[in-house]
Amino acid sequence: MKTRAAAVLALTLAATAARAEIRQFSYDPANDDTRAAAGPVTFMVNQTLFSTRVLKMRSTEAKATADLARASALGLKGFWDAVGRGESGRGVYRVLPTDDGPALTAALCPGSKRAWLALTPVKYGQDVQVVVIGDDPSGGPVKRCRELDFTFHGEWRLPPGATPDLDPIAPPDFPN
Repeated sequence: MKTRAAAVLALTLAATAARAEIRQFSYDPANDDTRAAAGPVTFMVNQTLFSTRVLKMRSTEAKATADLARASALGLKGFWDAVGRGESGRGVYRVLPTDDGPALTAALCPGSKRAWLALTPVKYGQDVQVVVIGDDPSGGPVKRCRELDFTFHGEWRLPPGATPDLDPIAPPDFPN
């Protein structure tokens, strides 16, 4: 009987831990360059016990939103060339061409048609550093456009029972 109860408890804990939770963390610019380029931002994340995936980046003041998707087309060599070795702990996300994505790309990486954000982990209470990477529309290698530094401000809490605005978030395999 003890074994069955332990198995049920383990399954319940595993199911609860694996359940995703949408959270929104807000950040203030940590320096003048970040303030001029992006201002305060909010990252919407899908968080589980084992992972966090960034879904959206919102400009807190301008009310602009850019959808993000995990990026793989940049490749490890392209990432290291643009960001630098020793930065492997970052999550790399493509700024999608939906909502205000093209405007964000143009603002953060002038001349690029596609942009990626290499973010340090987005977690409650932790500051975030973002390296913006852009493509070369003429076919050259990707380039490091700028670095943004944000200090943690707080968490936007949804009212009980409310669901966040997730539309239109592209599936994880959105073309890079």
